[in-house]
Amino acid sequence: MIEYDPGEGAPVERYTLTCVGFVEGDLPDAEAACQHLEGLEDPFAPVPDDAICTQQFGGPQTAHVTGLWRGDPVDLQLSRTDGCRISQWDRLGPLLPGPAR
Repeated sequence: MIEYDPGEGAPVERYTLTCVGFVEGDLPDAEAACQHLEGLEDPFAPVPDDAICTQQFGGPQTAHVTGLWRGDPVDLQLSRTDGCRISQWDRLGPLLPGPAR
């Protein structure tokens, strides 16, 4: 499940995606999202606690991704509040709608 909050009072958008030998779900461009995620070594790795991040603001958008990836549970909160989190967001490519990547 992908819950995307565009921020600034806009309604939260919810999408589903399945990438297990077949592609299914209502995420826009689900096929591209699955292909992109398959190409990443650890797409849902959190930002390390000791990461040094630039202090920049990428926008009010937030997202929450939950489910399973390759049999492992995923529960990842995302935002665009600093350079590390912007990079994390952008790395997920077509999984997350929102600002230009």
